[in-house]
Amino acid sequence: MIDLSNLQQEIVEYNLQTPIQILASAGSGKTRVLTERIRYILNNTKKDKVLALTFTNQAAYEMQARLADFDGVEERTWVSTIHSVAQTIIESYGHTIGLPNDLHIYERDQDRMELFLQSLRDSNVDIDEYLNINDPAEKRKRNQVMQGYMDDFAEIKRELLTERLEIEERYPNKERFYDIYQDYQQALLNSGGIDFNDILLKAHEILNEHSNIARTYQIMYKHVCVDEAQDLNKAQYELIKIFCGERIKSLLMVGDPNQMIYGFNGSKDYFENDFLNDFNPKTFSLKENYRSSKAVINVANTIKPNSQINHEMAYEGGITIQPCFNESIEANWLTNTIEYLIKLKSHKEIEGEITLDKMVVIGRNKFVFKKLQEKLDENNIMYHFNKGERQAEPDSLFGKILDYAMRLKLNSKDWIDGKKLCSLLQVAQPKQWNDENLLDEWSNIVELSDLPLARVQAYLLQQISNLNIEAPNIPLFCKNLRDNIEEYKTDGLSDPDINELDISIQELDEFRGRWTAFKAGGLGSSLKSFRNAMTLGKLDSKTQGKGLTLSTVHTMKGLEKDIVFLIGMCDGVFPDYRATSPEKLNEEKNNAFVAVTRAKRWLYISYPQNRMMPWGSDKYHQASRFISALTTNPMINK
Repeated sequence: MIDLSNLQQEIVEYNLQTPIQILASAGSGKTRVLTERIRYILNNTKKDKVLALTFTNQAAYEMQARLADFDGVEERTWVSTIHSVAQTIIESYGHTIGLPNDLHIYERDQDRMELFLQSLRDSNVDIDEYLNINDPAEKRKRNQVMQGYMDDFAEIKRELLTERLEIEERYPNKERFYDIYQDYQQALLNSGGIDFNDILLKAHEILNEHSNIARTYQIMYKHVCVDEAQDLNKAQYELIKIFCGERIKSLLMVGDPNQMIYGFNGSKDYFENDFLNDFNPKTFSLKENYRSSKAVINVANTIKPNSQINHEMAYEGGITIQPCFNESIEANWLTNTIEYLIKLKSHKEIEGEITLDKMVVIGRNKFVFKKLQEKLDENNIMYHFNKGERQAEPDSLFGKILDYAMRLKLNSKDWIDGKKLCSLLQVAQPKQWNDENLLDEWSNIVELSDLPLARVQAYLLQQISNLNIEAPNIPLFCKNLRDNIEEYKTDGLSDPDINELDISIQELDEFRGRWTAFKAGGLGSSLKSFRNAMTLGKLDSKTQGKGLTLSTVHTMKGLEKDIVFLIGMCDGVFPDYRATSPEKLNEEKNNAFVAVTRAKRWLYISYPQNRMMPWGSDKYHQASRFISALTTNPMINK
């Protein structure tokens, strides 16, 4: 076992039949304690299995890597996100609550809106009257009204509201709201699908209505560990609760209320209050920060008093606060500082050479990076955005056809993606969907068409049509497509066509890599399981891009860098101007706390005193209220 503090050791070895709550501040070694607890369980029980739940796939990968040296760990642990576990439950037992076997997940709001509206048109419904859209301005902005309904439907599912009375009480001013919600759900099922928020709802429904299924999991997994528990919403917490039932007593939850930043996703105090009431756990508190320097910890304690304790061996570190006249000056200052640090090459507080990959620029939102990106490009400084969990859209026509045609292969009722595919292929939409021969028919049409690289796209459709859904040979599928593209490249093509084919090959290789990760992770063998794993972001590359990292606070959660730049720290940006209630302002403060505690050694905070507003004029901004108290701090280089 790796070195642990006395308190960490006590937690790891605590009674296996007692629920545990760990209040773990940033940098306090919570992941180490969590993984060592799992290792302790595996070592001290004969065959017991452990379910470890994370919020991100990246956190799951990290936990798996830390446990990789334990013999038989794959057979005795299931390390996964909560959504992935829910999806597995649905894939195995969805039929028990009437879900189709070829279930499709509609993850895009725009697709869900279009599907719902079309179902109303097919029923000859007056949409404006049905949705209570009476105002002429609302009629011109029907999509915004629909987005409001989508947001409300998502909230219903996050809150596990199922009864007419409780839904009508939640939305008393929306006439026929419950009926509209039920019609939306039926429209999804009629197209063979559910939406992303249904994943937790339906998994909970399965375990709640079929105690024998819940009992199967409770017998299989005697221990459950939950990471980042402060971010649990009601659906997530209740799914964990019903999964454990009365049988599982070995439930460990670790979290930090100061890092709760997912209020928009329904996160509340389930970890602090409901867990205590429902499970009566033993509570431990970890405050000692082993990761960050004294300077960074000092800033964290200014934002969230008494949240952190210095480790006795911590480096001094450093913090700089830089006011700038405007965003352009801020970008210049930041770029110059980065170039200075690179030229510095080394420092006793930084392990190894100071390089771009040891730095991150964090902003409250993606809009604060515009001027900085321009300056980085001008100075030829390599950078990349820290991507979230969702899969990025393909760039090539080939990649887009591969994506949409694969969806249609799995669910021939999926006219939403089918329409997009028809548009890409420049073919007429069929009079009737749910026809398994469509891909073959379109392949024949496309081959004789003027579509760019028509033969390549036609061959792609044919190969997808030929795939065996239950046992697809993806390696052979990819080899055939790659060979076809390489052969086509010899036909004296133009430079743009060659470039398009190069991108196609790159995206095909990424697709092949995801299949390899899917199989290596033991996530299944069918095309449906593969597609769902991609939808949940479980198969995206674990490698980071090259150069300087640009990241929002939320995509940086759980990660760390030696050197952190926190930009745009002015009121109206951080905290966000929409945060007007005490609850929202506290969550913004949590965001600031998370941002500064990503720094291991040095922290640079900057803010523009004048910002260009969307309407084209400059507006004066004060420094963020979260850093105003820092300006009198003697440890800060201003």
